[in-house]
Amino acid sequence: MQHEHSQKIAAQSKKSGNLVAGERHRGVDARIWLLALGAFATGTDAQVISGILPRISADLSVSLDTAGGVVSVYSVTYAVSAPILAALTVHIRRDRAAVLALAVFTIANALCALAPTFAMLIGARILAGLSGGLFIPTAYALAAGLAPPERKGAALSVIAFGITGAIVAGVPLGILVGDGFGWHAAFWLVTGISAVALVGIAMLVPPPPATPSAATLPQRFAPLAHAPTLLALLPTLLCLGLNGGVYTYLGAMLHERGYSTGITLAAFSLFGLGALTGSQLGGRLADRYGPLRPMFIALAVSVIVGLLVPRALGALWSIGLVSFALGAAPWPIVLGQQQRLMALAPRHVEVVLALNNSFVYFGIAVGTALGGWILARGFGLDAIATACAAFPVMALVSLLASEGLSRVRGSTGQ
Repeated sequence: MQHEHSQKIAAQSKKSGNLVAGERHRGVDARIWLLALGAFATGTDAQVISGILPRISADLSVSLDTAGGVVSVYSVTYAVSAPILAALTVHIRRDRAAVLALAVFTIANALCALAPTFAMLIGARILAGLSGGLFIPTAYALAAGLAPPERKGAALSVIAFGITGAIVAGVPLGILVGDGFGWHAAFWLVTGISAVALVGIAMLVPPPPATPSAATLPQRFAPLAHAPTLLALLPTLLCLGLNGGVYTYLGAMLHERGYSTGITLAAFSLFGLGALTGSQLGGRLADRYGPLRPMFIALAVSVIVGLLVPRALGALWSIGLVSFALGAAPWPIVLGQQQRLMALAPRHVEVVLALNNSFVYFGIAVGTALGGWILARGFGLDAIATACAAFPVMALVSLLASEGLSRVRGSTGQ
């Protein structure tokens, strides 16, 4: 009897263990959320400036245009440094690289909060851009390593959740703190969030499996000069061009039509909710259907949104719809690109993921620059959305060309 009872207990224990394993299999490793918290801090840091820019301008006695350099210097530093730092630090264990990057990022934001002059603030922003450019690709790579193959898309979505969650929650919170306690407090908020993430990652995120890395320094930079890889990256840059142009000038478009500040804030909130939704669906759809099908659908939606923006801003319901779609559409493309690039260059995962993130920032910069060029030529604000609708069309063409080249190279064994 005792033996039978022991067998029953063992069977129940085994069944329970299988259920737990099944639950783990269906979900993602909880430790990935610590990486997402770090991504939330970097996302808040990148976006919150726009809400406190007038206060920085007044307090540091610089013009608003000059103060805008706080935004651009971070973005350019991030975009340029991310693939370079990924190549230079590939020999460092990923969990250690993430801790190092987030430690520097935390210090950089504390320096931003303490900066007594505009020059010191710019210097601290450069340091923040460098560390953010190293952390985000490393976090994506760590998240992918903590997930089974069939759940990598979902794991990547968790990191994207941190970034897009900053648009929905972190940025408004930072603006409220900045309004209530001064612009320095917004940077202290980011410092506190990143410090919590730093401690959690250092204590709980395990080291990734050891992989041999005998590549020389020139070999690590190979993706930067590899034509098929650069062609594969083009859809990222081009699809974000639409957002760079339309998002930057959306407030001005709504103001031109006489909408209240509340309507404008609602539109940007729906954009953030769209980004949050797209980031979560994008990875999961890629897991289920592969990266290409969601990417093609998202690019088609982007074209339609770009063409409809001028007309959609004529009614409240369509403003909400187009704002949500504008926020959601890029994420299946960005996350699908990550899976494509990891498959295309498995020996250079950190570098290609960093390049993908860099191309996001470059795409936004290109779209914003095109919008400014259009206005400088005397065209109206509505012309920006129409012109930027060409970006997802070009992204679709480049995606087809990249896939065609991959098939040709595969069939010829190259």
